[in-house]
Amino acid sequence: MDGTWEGFYYQAGHYWHASNQATLWLKEYLQARAPWLPGAILSGFTAVNSIRIIAYVPQILKAARDTNGASAISYTTWLLFLASNLMTIAYAIICIGDLLMAIIFLGNAFACLIIVSVAAFKRHRHQRRANNAFSKPAE
Repeated sequence: MDGTWEGFYYQAGHYWHASNQATLWLKEYLQARAPWLPGAILSGFTAVNSIRIIAYVPQILKAARDTNGASAISYTTWLLFLASNLMTIAYAIICIGDLLMAIIFLGNAFACLIIVSVAAFKRHRHQRRANNAFSKPAE
């Protein structure tokens, strides 16, 4: 590498192209030997990501029942999950035109939004109660 940004981008592009070619080769190799594999993978992907929507329910209930302002819920983590799901929706619609995939990830995004919203509500309510407890005069 010649130490310039152009050299860096050239090499990065070369490695990207080479890895993409290897991925395409692997895809063709596997499909030639197991033509059922893409359908099985699509079915598994759809099933796992559909079931994942249900897996959010315990987290939502835990946050809703928490009496410490849902302090165990990380905004950073759940907002990142939300952003990831939103980007997957955009990818599904714009890049590959897959409405079913977009709908599945919309459900996941909605569940993440519910968790963040419940945590925000619980924290706000917990903080308000804590402030009221300190502001009451002693009797």
